[in-house]
Amino acid sequence: MAESRQAWDDVGERFAALGRRVKQHYEEQGGREGAAPADRREVEEALRKLADSLDQAFTAVGNAVRDPAFGDETRRAADSLGEALSTTFAEVSDDLRDRFKGKGKGKGPGGPAPA
Repeated sequence: MAESRQAWDDVGERFAALGRRVKQHYEEQGGREGAAPADRREVEEALRKLADSLDQAFTAVGNAVRDPAFGDETRRAADSLGEALSTTFAEVSDDLRDRFKGKGKGKGPGGPAPA
């Protein structure tokens, strides 16, 4: 669990750095453009809300990853996905094998070739 916690902490840090970079560019742009203070405040508030939402989302994901029930459910979901993919590939493989066998014997998809 320590590795997954560190991985999600790293994700959070990366997005925080990204947010700081966007803020920096916005402030540089605003300084050159001379944005009205009211407009600037609205944009800054929107960016702050976005950063808060991202922080909450990644905190929730990090908490879920550390939850043992989440791990169990993840394994079951992965097993289900693996089974579905395996079954699908087996069916496609069988279908292709039947089609190629049929072509070699003069049979088309609809059955034997007309005489």
